[in-house]
Amino acid sequence: MKKRAPIVFYILVCTLAVVPVYAQKKQTKQTDADVPLHLMQPKYPIPYGIPDQKEIKNDLDKILGYLETTTPAQIVDAKTGKAIMDTSEFDQNTALKKGDFRITSYEWGVTYAAMLSAAEITNDKRYEKYVYDRFNFFADVFPVFKKLFNDYGLIDPQMRQMVKPKALDDAGAMCAAMIKAQRMDQNLNLRPIIDNYMNYIMYSEYRLFDGTFARKRPQMNTVWLDDMFMSIPALAQMGALTGDNTYFNEAAKQIQLFATKMFVKDKNLFRHGWVESAPEHPSFFWGRANGWALLTLVETLDILPENHPQRNFILNLMKKHIQGLAACQSGDGFWHQLLDRSNSYLETSSTAIYTYCIAHAINKGWIDAISYGPVAILGWNAVSTKINDKGQVEGTCVGTGMGFDPAFYYYRPVSEYAAHGYGPVIWAGSEIIKLINTQFPKMNDSAVQFYTAKQFTDSPIFSVGDPSRPNEIIAGNSRKNENPVVFLIGDSTMKNGRGKGDNGQWGWGSFFEQFFDTTRISVENHALGGRSSRTFYTEGLWDKVLLGIQSGDFVFIQFGHNDGGSLNTGRARASLKGIGEESQTVIMEKTGGPEEVYTFGHYLRIYIRQTKARGGIPIVLSPTPNNKWDGGKMARNETYRQWAKEVAEQEGAYFIDMNDLIAKKYEALGPEKAKDLFKDSVHTSREGAILNCEALIEGIRNIPELSLNQYIK
Repeated sequence: MKKRAPIVFYILVCTLAVVPVYAQKKQTKQTDADVPLHLMQPKYPIPYGIPDQKEIKNDLDKILGYLETTTPAQIVDAKTGKAIMDTSEFDQNTALKKGDFRITSYEWGVTYAAMLSAAEITNDKRYEKYVYDRFNFFADVFPVFKKLFNDYGLIDPQMRQMVKPKALDDAGAMCAAMIKAQRMDQNLNLRPIIDNYMNYIMYSEYRLFDGTFARKRPQMNTVWLDDMFMSIPALAQMGALTGDNTYFNEAAKQIQLFATKMFVKDKNLFRHGWVESAPEHPSFFWGRANGWALLTLVETLDILPENHPQRNFILNLMKKHIQGLAACQSGDGFWHQLLDRSNSYLETSSTAIYTYCIAHAINKGWIDAISYGPVAILGWNAVSTKINDKGQVEGTCVGTGMGFDPAFYYYRPVSEYAAHGYGPVIWAGSEIIKLINTQFPKMNDSAVQFYTAKQFTDSPIFSVGDPSRPNEIIAGNSRKNENPVVFLIGDSTMKNGRGKGDNGQWGWGSFFEQFFDTTRISVENHALGGRSSRTFYTEGLWDKVLLGIQSGDFVFIQFGHNDGGSLNTGRARASLKGIGEESQTVIMEKTGGPEEVYTFGHYLRIYIRQTKARGGIPIVLSPTPNNKWDGGKMARNETYRQWAKEVAEQEGAYFIDMNDLIAKKYEALGPEKAKDLFKDSVHTSREGAILNCEALIEGIRNIPELSLNQYIK
């Protein structure tokens, strides 16, 4: 026989020793030498971790504040700058008041759509008001400018884009945003503008022979990846607005046509351009163009009917594209101007678009949060560094044509006045807020992780709950401010099944909380059926409870029913009999490996000592009695009852003889009435479980110095 503590005990002690050091590192100034190397903080050039939602909202609000003051929706005389309030006074010199950005441009179509999303997610109506104010303004002046165009041929260039589009850039993004707004608020009068845009997209835009939207620059019959976004989302939105499948079908057809020409399968990326006459199509994977493509797929999937025959094709294309993009993300969270060339500069607008699309795809359930949630979080952390104090977005590539050499893309200028960054950043920030609220991110081992359920632990390194036990309680989660928690550890007499009365059987722990003032204290039932003093420890259940125990908490320990039987075969849950320190090494049938088994008393001592080490108050209980009678007396479980008492006395822990207290209550009822309170020889009904609680409360009150008494109702 050997007399030494299990190796798991030493591992646990070492783990617990690390946790306070990590906490202290956060509170006090320490040198790296003071901290375990594994927990040293990396020197990230950008913020790392899960962003604070309030900080995200503050960033978005800064942008909104800047745009509210720098993008006026006003009419002026272009010569004098004087404001014109009456539409009857419009003439060929009438123009939109100049601001920092053009409020009818495709970039601003993106911004309007993003603000509608931000309003919905944050419930801040200022974002919606920004959009509606300008759209109502356009609805009012559009017919007047249309007449001016017919009369004079030349009008303000911003309004000319709306009245007489000449390219998809003029029409698509604005049209999609207006349809979204019109569908949200039927009181808006945007349909004349929407129909004007859609007539251009459907019937006037130049196309290849196969129907693909195309341009005549820089080469004849060139397909631009940008044009996916400048046309397809508007088509899909029009299908939703009108219920006409013609628009859905055209949107899906265009995606297939673009993908056939532009999607490079070995990279899972889109090339920027395709030239019909070129034997080798130039393959430059420009960041923002890939953003427009991904945004197109996401926007289309948002609105395309679930039963549309091309939906699965589009969904799979989106997944492949995200896979390709995720592989290109830089260590700083940004994506490069040319995605596959890491010596090209890091660019903001593309990073923001990918961040939004990936977060949105996760929130919609299209892709996996575990794999892609950290990618989106890292992207936002990068983007957030590009929002300056004025609310301007920095690091955005200016408007870009198509080039067939890398230098063209490498040296495109960046500017805070590049309008392409604002909508994507608003979209990204608001979607990240939604992601954090719905997808359960948590830092674990210094890394961002995503979980299928909320993780409540503050430990810097933690293991997640067993998915086979979805109702498993996170230890300490119920704590109310600094108030104590009552932890229960035991077997099925304490918690039967899932703790929901399966087969009419209840453990007493399911009702224990009802006897306390739950505004001041909480009860957590961590018991699990079939466990013994040995297996509750060896299966790691105790480790999880221990991490939640704080000074002043109470831990009720009750085992014995399952401590007999085989040491190494079948369920193999028996402890050695007695309370000594002897042990026996056995070969486990299940694993073929050795396990050192200790006495019942040894395992109880572990629970008592470790509870005290955390500042908790251990309370040992004798096991509940079985429904066995000898005349008018209920049989007591003398062995485990006595062993539990002796260990508690040796360790200076409280002991409550629950076995005797419960038996006396049943004896007062008699054997026949007791049958109604048991479901078998061991497990109780609901009423029997409550009777057991009443017996335990009596036992607690019999110990007046036990501070738990102050919380009993």
